[in-house]
Amino acid sequence: MGSSRPEPAALTPALNSPADAARREGARGRALRLRLVLIVAAVCAAVWLSTLFDTLHERQETLALAARQHDNVAGALAEQAARALQATDLILGQAMLLDPDRSGSPQDREAIPDLLRRHMSGVPQVRNLFLFDPARGLHLSTAPTGANSDLSDRSYYLAQREQPDLGLFVSEPFISRATGEPTFALSRRLPGPGFRGIAGATVDVTYIRRLYQALDLGAGSTIELLRSDGRALVSREHAELSSEPSPWLSALHALGTADALHTRIEHPQLGRTEISLRRVPGYPAVVVVGRSERDILGVWRSKAWKSVAGTFVITALAAVLLIAFLRQLERHERVTAQLHQSQKLEALGTLAGGIAHDFNNVLGAVLGYAELAGQHSGPGSLQRRYIDNIVTAANRARDLVARILAFSRPGVGSARPVSLQKILTEVQSLTCGALPSAVNVEMSAPSAPLVVAGDAAQLHQMLANLLTNAVHAVGSGGQVRVRAIATEVSEAHDCTVGRLQRGRYACIEVSDTGVGMSAAQVERIFEPFFTTKPVGAGTGLGLSLVHGIVLDHGAALEVSSQPGAGTTFSVYLPLSEAEPAQEPAPLAAPCGNGETILVVDDEESLVRLAEEVLASLGYEPVGCVGASEALRVFRAAPQRFDALLTDAIMPEMSGLELLAELQRVRPGLPAILVSGYGGPDLNAAGKEGGAHAVLTKPLGTADLAQSLAAVLAGARAATDARAGFAA
Repeated sequence: MGSSRPEPAALTPALNSPADAARREGARGRALRLRLVLIVAAVCAAVWLSTLFDTLHERQETLALAARQHDNVAGALAEQAARALQATDLILGQAMLLDPDRSGSPQDREAIPDLLRRHMSGVPQVRNLFLFDPARGLHLSTAPTGANSDLSDRSYYLAQREQPDLGLFVSEPFISRATGEPTFALSRRLPGPGFRGIAGATVDVTYIRRLYQALDLGAGSTIELLRSDGRALVSREHAELSSEPSPWLSALHALGTADALHTRIEHPQLGRTEISLRRVPGYPAVVVVGRSERDILGVWRSKAWKSVAGTFVITALAAVLLIAFLRQLERHERVTAQLHQSQKLEALGTLAGGIAHDFNNVLGAVLGYAELAGQHSGPGSLQRRYIDNIVTAANRARDLVARILAFSRPGVGSARPVSLQKILTEVQSLTCGALPSAVNVEMSAPSAPLVVAGDAAQLHQMLANLLTNAVHAVGSGGQVRVRAIATEVSEAHDCTVGRLQRGRYACIEVSDTGVGMSAAQVERIFEPFFTTKPVGAGTGLGLSLVHGIVLDHGAALEVSSQPGAGTTFSVYLPLSEAEPAQEPAPLAAPCGNGETILVVDDEESLVRLAEEVLASLGYEPVGCVGASEALRVFRAAPQRFDALLTDAIMPEMSGLELLAELQRVRPGLPAILVSGYGGPDLNAAGKEGGAHAVLTKPLGTADLAQSLAAVLAGARAATDARAGFAA
C-alpha cells in the first residue's frame, strides 16, 4: 500500500507531468478569476464614474439654472426700481417749480400742499412730498404734521446744502417723523442763487418690500435694494433698519463700474451664496438677488443620494453576483476535479480489472496446484516448506490483485451494522505487532459503541491503510494517534473526498507527527499508483482504495497537512441506530457424493486443476477447454451432468451465453459462474441469466466446496418439490 507522505528522494519523475498539468489548470483558474474580478471592478468603476460625472454635471446645471434665474429676476427688479425712482424724480422736478418765493411764482403757500398731493397721487411708492428751507421758514409737505417737523438734521438736507452740484441724492433708510414708517428720501436742491432749500420725496420701504416678498425664489433666498455705497434701502427678509456694514460690500466692489455681475460670496447667515447684482440704470442703486448654495442644491442633493443609492445597489448586486459566481466556479472546478478523478479511477480500474482477470487465471493455477501439492507432501519436509512459501507468495499476489480490482468494483460488499471499536481493535492487533520500537501508536475510542452501516472488511482495510501510511510517515520514530468520536455536523459542506450533510457522524482521526505534505501532494494522494516511497517500497494503491471505500459508504474524508507539521486524516461515517451484526461461524468444506460436474474454462491448466480439486472433494468432474467442446459434450448426454462450473469470460462464447445454450437443452441446470474480475454487474447479470452463484478467482477449495454443496442442495430441493406437486 502506498504512503502519501513525502520521504527523502520524493516524487518519481514520471509523475511530474500530471502535476505540471494540474498547476497549469490551477493557474488558468486563477487567471480566469482575476479577469472576472477585474472586469466586474472595471464595470463598477465605470458605473461609479458615470454616476459621479452625471451628478457633478447636474450640480453645475442646477447652479447655472439658478444663476440665470437670479440674473433675470435682478434685471427685472432693476428695471422696476429705475421706473419707480424715475417717477419719483419727475414729481420732484414738478415740486421744485412750486417754490412760492421764486420770482414769477403765482402760488401762495396755502395752496402748495394740495398741489404736491396732486403731483404724488399717481406714484404709490411716495409717501410724502415736501419743500424745505429753514432759512425762509419753508416747510410745505403733503404730510399733515409736516409744518412742525425740522428736517435740517437729515442727511439728504445736509448733503444738498454742502454740495451744490450733487443733483439727485438718495438717502439711507430711516423712520419717518411724519408717518412713523421706514422710508428713504430722494432730494434735489431748489433752483436759485445760493442755497434755497430742497425738494424731497420719501419712498415707502414697506411698499417696495411687499413687492419683493411676492417673488418666491425658494428657501434661503434674498432680495435687496442697495445704495451704491452698500447701504441697504429695502430688504425683503428684514423689516428692521440696520446700520451694520452690508454683507454685500465685497460683491459691490467686484461689480465696480459694470452694470451686472453674478458671483459667489460667504454670507454670515446664508453661508455660501450665489448672488446676482444689477445696477439700477441712471440711479445710484443696485438690486441684489441671491440664494444660498445649500438651498439651491437641496433638490440636487436628494437626487444625488438617490443616484448614489441606486449605483451602490447595482454595484453591491454585481459584487454579490461575482462572489456567488466565483463560489459556483470554485465548486464547479472542485466537482470537475472530483469527476476527473473518478473518471481516472474508473479508467485505471477498467485497465487493472482486465489485467487482473488474466493474471488471476495464472495465479489460480499456481495457488491451486500448490495447495494440492501441499496435501501430498509430508509435514515438516523440505518440499512442504517450499510449497508453503509458494502458497504464501501466491496469497500475497492474490491480495494485491484484489486491491487492484477494488478500483473496478465500486460498491462491492454488503452493508451491515458494524462496531467501529471492534474494527479498530482488530486493526491495532494486526498492525502494531510489526511497528518499529520508536513508533508510538495511541488509540482512543468512547465507551459507547459507534455503530455504522458498512462492509466490515472494507472498513478494516481502509483503517489499516490509513494507520500504515501514518506509521510510514513518522519513519523511524514518532507518534501516531487514532481517535474515534461521535460528532454532529450542523451545516453541509464539501470535504477533500465526498460531501458532509447535516446529521450525526462517527469521526475517525488518524494523525501523525511526520513531515507532512504540500498542497500539490494532497491534490494527488488519491491517484492510483502515486507514491512517494522509494521504488519497490509501495504500490501507491492504499489511499486510492481508501478513496473508493469512503465514497462507497456515503462517507467523507478531510485531509489536513502542512510540510513539517504532520498530517491528519479525518473520516466521517454516518452513524446507525441498529445493533452490530454477529459474525457467522466459519463453515466446514462439505464433500460431494459422486455428482458429475461439467467444468469449462479457456485455460487448460485451470480445467485440469478444477478436475483434481473436485475429484478430491468427492465429485466426478468432466473438464472442457472452451465453450464449443462443452456444448458438444453436454449435448451428447444432457442428463449426465448435475451442475455446470464455467468461466464467465471466454473468447468464443461467454459463460452466460454458454449457460443459455445449455439451459435450452436442459432447463434448470444448476450453474456456477467463475470470473477473475467479478463485480456487482456480473453478479446481477449472472442471477438474471440463470446462474445460481458467481465466484471470484482464484478460488479456495473451501469456497468452491460450499458453493457447490449449496447449489446442488437447492437443485435437489426444487426437484423434490416438483415431484411432490406432480404426485
